[in-house]
Amino acid sequence: MSDTNIWVRLHTGWSPRELGWALWQPGYAAHPWPDAELRPSFEFFVCEDLPIGGRGIVARATVTKTVGTMSVSSPQEAYQEIADALFDDVLAIAPEDWRANRYNGHKTASPWPQQLTAWRAETEEIGPYLLPELSSFPRTGWLRLPDTAL
Repeated sequence: MSDTNIWVRLHTGWSPRELGWALWQPGYAAHPWPDAELRPSFEFFVCEDLPIGGRGIVARATVTKTVGTMSVSSPQEAYQEIADALFDDVLAIAPEDWRANRYNGHKTASPWPQQLTAWRAETEEIGPYLLPELSSFPRTGWLRLPDTAL
């Protein structure tokens, strides 16, 4: 993370929150995206819809493991790459839960191969911090804000 910006990731309800992934079509340039930063020790903030309405920053996350961007030929291959690199006895997603995930269902219907990036993070609950900037996120699900926003 730079000295003047923070990264915020929109969390849309998947479980467990400590796992994150993205799938996209070859040739799509994900922007904004923490390309160089997304590696172990990278810190970002988690934003969620709040029960009281609006969105707020609810956790600080520190990446512990990643699956670097790679091409995968099927939803099953994407799941297996994530399972092999990020799952363990404490943190995993069952294959049927993976298939039932709304995001993954949408991506399954898209053409393959796709690009995959995934990460695992430790999270610390904070806030919630409600900020007007959190009302709209880019398509990537990542938002870059000045560190003074918090």
